[in-house]
Amino acid sequence: MPLQNIFVKPQKIRLETFGCTANVGDTMKLRAILRKEGHAIVAEGEADVVIVNTCTVTKRTELNVLKRLKELKEEGKEVVVAGCMAAAQPDLVKSILGNEVTMVTPQDIYKGYIEDQWLDFDGVISVIPIAMGCVGKCSYCIVKRARGDLRSYKPEKILDTVKSAVERGAKEIRITSQDCSAYGWEDVSASKLPELLEMITTSVEGDFRIRVGMMNPFTMIHILDELLDAFDSKKIFKFFHVPVQSGSDKVLRDMNRNYKAADFIEIVKSIRQRFEDSTICTDFIVGFPTETEEDFFSSLSLLDDLKLEKVNITRFSSRPWTEASKLKDLLERDKKNRSRIFSSLYQKIVREKNNELEGQKLPVLITEKGKKGGVIGRDPAYRLVVLNNDLPLGATYTVRVTEARSTYLLAEIQNVIFE
Repeated sequence: MPLQNIFVKPQKIRLETFGCTANVGDTMKLRAILRKEGHAIVAEGEADVVIVNTCTVTKRTELNVLKRLKELKEEGKEVVVAGCMAAAQPDLVKSILGNEVTMVTPQDIYKGYIEDQWLDFDGVISVIPIAMGCVGKCSYCIVKRARGDLRSYKPEKILDTVKSAVERGAKEIRITSQDCSAYGWEDVSASKLPELLEMITTSVEGDFRIRVGMMNPFTMIHILDELLDAFDSKKIFKFFHVPVQSGSDKVLRDMNRNYKAADFIEIVKSIRQRFEDSTICTDFIVGFPTETEEDFFSSLSLLDDLKLEKVNITRFSSRPWTEASKLKDLLERDKKNRSRIFSSLYQKIVREKNNELEGQKLPVLITEKGKKGGVIGRDPAYRLVVLNNDLPLGATYTVRVTEARSTYLLAEIQNVIFE
């Protein structure tokens, strides 16, 4: 249901978000629209209505969302359910909140509003979606059911949104979609991701950095050379999120991923050849139903050979209406054991890589306040750097790394570069 049809009078609304960066971007869109319609965005205790922007990519996430919906129901809150669960599993939502619950799909968020509608954001980080949906048909993925086929937003509208965000103080622009490297694929004559990035970096004035979101190997490899050229800008973090999911070609076929492990290896080597100081992030699904021990060790070997900087490890969980849900699942204890082995190897790799950074000086853009004090920043390779200082957001400092942790670096200030 389009947002403008939900409320008949101004309301005090709280927004809660589960899931990926694209969902965060949708929430920022929601906030902007709601405020334009005269509603107030408030803290939990002040809210008349709670809008929960949901995710259902894994069973664990689904359970966390349902737990929150039950809590809100028990508190007597009026709840509106938005996002992927509203689109892909409306009956599940109704089983918790009743048949009269109001739901807003990802597509509904954009209905009746032009694409250059301002996105709301706090601090100096703005999340800007560049497309809805994807061109893939992964056998395990429920998100396709929620977000549908690819619909890329017009480059001039994206450009206007970036300009608006920078003018309002954004220093980190997170470009996001289900598959950023598929941008423009549904139209042969349309601009593709490299052209979009070049348009932004050359046309938008100001000091800001772009973090490009997830890019799937089968779409990325077709534009690899042009994409790396576009990344060769000081305005783009050298951060590449490229989910491989498995090191076994057989499992990749069963997942319907449309590439081979060798394609991913080519992408990684090309990135590192072009950008020696970069962060390559990938995802692995451990325990896919057809994954044998040999397949698992192919994934383990791929990680060990490439020594990737950041890895997200997910145990397979069956999602309804997917092809993989028809397959016999592996025993949970086997999936847990494989996950532990995988995590152990990754922790060893990341500790060794981060230890090499101790003592080095890095330029760091301060982007967030720390939850326990201090601030959080990002270096040009998008490594997370923690400083125990009260520093202004948006400023850039030269820092020296004092200690390496598995997921972040501790550092001390050397000098301020600019604000």
